[in-house]
Amino acid sequence: MPKISARKKILLLLIVLLLLYTGYKGARLVYGIKKWNVSSWAYGYLLSGPSRETVPDAQKHLVFFMVDHYEHGVRPDAAERNRAWCEKFREISDRNLDDYGNRFRYTWFYPYDQHVDEIMSDLSEMAFRGYGEVEFHWHIPLASEKVYTPENFSEKLAEAVKWYQQFGAMITGEEQPRAAFAYVAGNWDLDASRRPESNGLTNHIGALQANGCFADFTYSTIGTYGQPRKINSIYYVKDDPRRSKDHDTGVDVELGKPVEGQFMIFEGPTTIDWNGRLEYGAIETDPRFAPDRIPRWFEANVHVKGRPEWVFVKVYTHGAQSQKIVLEQDMELMLQSLKKYCNDRRIKLHFVCAREAYNIAKAAEAGKTGNPEDYRDFTVPKYQNMVKSFLAKGKAEDRESTVDGTETEMQP
Repeated sequence: MPKISARKKILLLLIVLLLLYTGYKGARLVYGIKKWNVSSWAYGYLLSGPSRETVPDAQKHLVFFMVDHYEHGVRPDAAERNRAWCEKFREISDRNLDDYGNRFRYTWFYPYDQHVDEIMSDLSEMAFRGYGEVEFHWHIPLASEKVYTPENFSEKLAEAVKWYQQFGAMITGEEQPRAAFAYVAGNWDLDASRRPESNGLTNHIGALQANGCFADFTYSTIGTYGQPRKINSIYYVKDDPRRSKDHDTGVDVELGKPVEGQFMIFEGPTTIDWNGRLEYGAIETDPRFAPDRIPRWFEANVHVKGRPEWVFVKVYTHGAQSQKIVLEQDMELMLQSLKKYCNDRRIKLHFVCAREAYNIAKAAEAGKTGNPEDYRDFTVPKYQNMVKSFLAKGKAEDRESTVDGTETEMQP
């Protein structure tokens, strides 16, 4: 057997290591493709990817918000745990301001199927004191359970909306109040899109819209059947009761091209790299926040078409379940890292809630320019519980809103 030189041994070893490394990376990528159901959205990503429409960083405004599937459940201690959560959040919020002096504000998508009057009363008081806004979340039973049907759903939905409105949520605080709310679909099941099981409500979007819903904020939800093919977008869909998953595609919200009578889908970031790393805007126990995720949020480049200087980043969490990681560790790091990233690149940072993000998008569509700060209430004004206090179910004290947080401490 011929003797192999030391140089050839080293070369062969490097080749073997390269093949092993490539195989590992390839296997990881294949695993990620399967785990995250990439086939449902890869076509849209490969076809268009994130929009290339952009402007220099110094001209950009980042409109940042966090939506929470806020699920404390209905255990006897749920209200107590909610109060502890809110107390910790107020401390974080007061320490973290955007470039315009706004504290970090939250959007609690509080589930109707877990509703507790005491929790809702306390969240309304948080809204009154300027810490955030309450919106609609619902884990609708599966079609096989035969609870809701396309025929009775709109009526049941109206009953649910009225429960929130007792506490001043999801109803505007203007002289002639109207129902208005944002939505996150429980189990990611918007418009009967969860397969092989779903809620069966192919008129889901139409019923939401008829009862005052202005936009859905469920996606991205990589790894679920509900995830639409259209990604990194703010777009309109039209409900067709004859079919499911109407939100699979739609028409971009675009500068100077208002679309009347259709329903807005407001997405968070979706990106993938060749290491198999997926970014889908989740801040949970897994995946954890890390500062190197922020550039990928910008890479998604979610904006109203024709207004690339206003960039939207929506992240989501299950804040009650992930409290020890998200609230007590990662949230503040995320806010501080985001502030540093924007400062380093001279990007203006705005902390908003879901309703305000919708309003700013509508302002962009209408051709408004300049500072998005001016358009927080552009189309949907503040809710009632933001302009007066609802300290108990159905009982309000008429007081001026304390958005600057100078009022006395929240009542226990």
